[in-house]
Amino acid sequence: MYVYRVLWTLLLAGPVALAALDASRWYPFAQAQDLAREYGRVLMVYFHSPTCPYCDQMNTFVLSDPGVSRLLEERFLVASVSTATPEGQELSRRFRVPGTPTFVFLVHRKGAWEEVGRLFGSRPRAQFLSELRQVCAKGGVCE
Repeated sequence: MYVYRVLWTLLLAGPVALAALDASRWYPFAQAQDLAREYGRVLMVYFHSPTCPYCDQMNTFVLSDPGVSRLLEERFLVASVSTATPEGQELSRRFRVPGTPTFVFLVHRKGAWEEVGRLFGSRPRAQFLSELRQVCAKGGVCE
């Protein structure tokens, strides 16, 4: 009987009760916005292209680095936006993205999204880590 009550409670609560933030995952833009707002994190919108060699550099040598991954998981929420899709093209125009890779950092304050940083192009991992820390501090949501 107890098992049925637990299952019934979970069914009534819906998927929200079962969902937890997986900060290691990169989300579609709309979902990332919702989660960043809910969890009070800096939203990093990563604009990339499948034909961009500099995106490949960032993916291979920087974003896959354990130190970078750890900081992103602890302090940010990442939205992955491919500029090869219609949604990505619309978001690129909306955020005035000059090319790829571009990283736009947003914080939800007073009911609106505020841009607190922007990076364009490939860079070394140590520089990217330093810039992430600066954006985090400017966003005011990091320790």
